[in-house]
Amino acid sequence: MSGRQCSLAAMERELEKAVESDNRIRIVLYTQQPFVAQGLAAVFHTHADLELAACRDNLSGTLDCLNSRRPDVLLVHLISGISLSDLREIRSADIRCQIILWGQELGGDFAFQAMQLGVRGILPGNTSIEEFLAALRNVHRGGLCFERDLLESVLSQQRVALTPRQGQIVSLVAQGLKNKQIAFSLGITEGTVKVYLYKLFKKLGMNDRLDMALYGRKNLFGGQPGLERRRDTPPPGQFAGKPVVPRSLLLVARKQPEMPVVH
Repeated sequence: MSGRQCSLAAMERELEKAVESDNRIRIVLYTQQPFVAQGLAAVFHTHADLELAACRDNLSGTLDCLNSRRPDVLLVHLISGISLSDLREIRSADIRCQIILWGQELGGDFAFQAMQLGVRGILPGNTSIEEFLAALRNVHRGGLCFERDLLESVLSQQRVALTPRQGQIVSLVAQGLKNKQIAFSLGITEGTVKVYLYKLFKKLGMNDRLDMALYGRKNLFGGQPGLERRRDTPPPGQFAGKPVVPRSLLLVARKQPEMPVVH
């Protein structure tokens, strides 16, 4: 083979590699646990259609990465802690990628609100590798991925519609802030905070701040660590808007007439 032929063959191989890379599902991982990232990278390495494009351990870094890398899927490790306001911030950044939450059981209300914000899949921490990879591929194709039990929990619970401001108040109470601190964080008076709390107690059917804090922890955050890191930036909360009833069960492809459950 001549030198020119060798050069052409090498160029063809490089072109094939580039095409393969373009066809990969590019995934950005948000986690604060390095072993999780290393484990996923090792698994993806054995699958030609999957690529761990980047890993970040904070929201701002993740947003920067999404803007620069433009991945197909954002995989959020829930143990790292994420709030509904975090998800809303990601969605408001106009980044067109699918979002999957993974690694922790969620309360029905949090899952419901996450679905409203466009989350396409919620995977428990004990998901097998085969089901996990199938979920990534299915969501990338436009499908949805939710456990049957989670959907039943979401559909069976009664909803309490909070305004964005009420969501802020509950979030800050859940973080342990006092009335004066809440007023300072939101730029309102302490008296206004007391009025909001009075109305919230009646609306939620609660008697004290502890009940409200527990409600906020369960329904506004996915992962407890997220509560501790947001004291300086109060989350705006998000409860407004028309409910979006989940239309699928686990691993349901887009526009499928039936809704089978994949075991």
